Amino acid sequence: MVQRVGIDFGTTNSLISVITRAGLAKCFDDTGRPHPSVVRYEGEKVICGKKARDKLEKLVIGVLGNTVRGPKKLLGSEHINVDGRIMTPVEVIADYIKYLVADADDSDIDQIADLTRAVVTIPVALDGRGRQTLREAMLNAGVYVETFVHEPLAALYGYFKDQPNTRDVLAYYDGKMVLVFDWGGGTLDLTLCKIVNGSIVQVLNRGNNLVGGDYLDDAILSHVTDEHARKFGLSAESKLTTNPGMRAKLITQCEQAKITLSTRDKTNIFLPNYFQGTDEESEIDIWLTRETLESICNRLINQGIDEIDSLLDKADVDPQTLALCLATGGMVNMPVIKNKLTEKFGVSALHISEKGDRIISEGAAWIAHDNLELALAKPFELAEARNSLLTVIHEGTRLPQRGESIQKQQSMYCSDPRDGKAIFTFKRPQMVQKSAAADPRTNYGSLVVEVNPDFPPLEERIELTITIDDNLILHARAMAEDFREPAVEEYYDLEFSLVVKKAADDSIEKKNRLRQAVKKSGPAQLFVRANVTNDKDRWDTVPGELLKEYNAKYVYLQKPMTRVQNEEDVRYQPCSGCGAKWRKNCCTAGSFTG
Repeated sequence: MVQRVGIDFGTTNSLISVITRAGLAKCFDDTGRPHPSVVRYEGEKVICGKKARDKLEKLVIGVLGNTVRGPKKLLGSEHINVDGRIMTPVEVIADYIKYLVADADDSDIDQIADLTRAVVTIPVALDGRGRQTLREAMLNAGVYVETFVHEPLAALYGYFKDQPNTRDVLAYYDGKMVLVFDWGGGTLDLTLCKIVNGSIVQVLNRGNNLVGGDYLDDAILSHVTDEHARKFGLSAESKLTTNPGMRAKLITQCEQAKITLSTRDKTNIFLPNYFQGTDEESEIDIWLTRETLESICNRLINQGIDEIDSLLDKADVDPQTLALCLATGGMVNMPVIKNKLTEKFGVSALHISEKGDRIISEGAAWIAHDNLELALAKPFELAEARNSLLTVIHEGTRLPQRGESIQKQQSMYCSDPRDGKAIFTFKRPQMVQKSAAADPRTNYGSLVVEVNPDFPPLEERIELTITIDDNLILHARAMAEDFREPAVEEYYDLEFSLVVKKAADDSIEKKNRLRQAVKKSGPAQLFVRANVTNDKDRWDTVPGELLKEYNAKYVYLQKPMTRVQNEEDVRYQPCSGCGAKWRKNCCTAGSFTG
């Protein structure tokens, strides 16, 4: 029986893996290394991987003449110019994926891999448009994306599957917090997880694409060429011209030097005929020490560590309380980063993966092999009038796979239509298993719907539709029955749980509405007050002064007023002298002091 594969489509390198019949992970690599994510066009010929990278003049991310390095970074772009040829990211990525699939097919001697179906990993910050583009490119390359999964989540599952008994390890970590990060050539991806009843549940995600190892390679190259100029007394005006093709060779040596200095104190970077010149001036011959390397990369490393601190601060988690910190990616092998991570997390919690360049791909392959499902880690909530929270989609809801979607429809009513706007504010709890009314929330965003301001409160119905598609993008759409002007928003920053052990469905017993507590202490904050409810009879959500007007206008339909509404009616009564509702511009404003 053939197995679905896992694909790690990376900025710098990419890899396809599969689980064999013997229950082992097999990687379709390039002589022990992942395939460089590079595509080169020479007429009608498409060259990918190491052969394309070796022809590069510069190892920067983006389009370089007829070559694209890191096509993943182009996700979301409309068009790109490749040596005068207008192409789309879909075309370039599809060409590269075809190369990966063909190479894997040639290497799959036992024919165990179904290369037409895959679990594909994505960065935590990849937006909806990027996911749609990637799925289309995969399809054009003949690969159906069964599901997307965040890269750190795949890495963590790959780590657990490497243990002698995965279930025992999950049981050991049950209820504990785990931090996973992938610090590679292109990005730093962070995921804070909690193990809950055998499932891996994301608490918080964070990503940064400006602190990857590729930026460090460029910094090392600049240092080496500056040292060469200083050695021979060359100025900016008198510096030598670089020979064609030599810059790519030098940056390859800089990358190797970075790896070598992980285990040695110094290394030599030597490259003859780098410059157009004579004798020793034409060659690069520079010794690089570990101390110098650390000074070169100090700013970039500190930025990465700051990202980790920011994520933990936002989640209010002490790094010393983490049960496990799994570090993957090439950058984490640098001694200075190892030391900083050890100091922050402790020796017992920190685990630096020895297979950092393949653990994500293997984790995706294990997810495919074990037929794991993704579920929503936190409830998707709607803020109602009077500080209520309505759960639209419960946590634990199974998320759609290829060709599927889930949809929830809800009729809502505007309790205060006077400004012609109904405000839908969507939230989720900050922490998993912390969804009580008093627990802190994080906003997804707001949706503003045009309503008829002449309608009485709670009369005009607003149809709200929430859809999650197979790209794991949430689409919110709302439209009032009278104006019928739809308002739409997309949210892609959902947190997931990887369901390793299925639990009984208790969603029926979960509360649909919570009364959110209002904090009266602490600094004043500006927030959007919701003015919608799903209950047409909830007249307690109507502002007091508006309900008073309604009762006066519709004598035979009068509604009782609560204590809060009576207080609001008094508070917002206009001045009897000038009619102003507020102290500002009121005729009595000058009579107040202090």
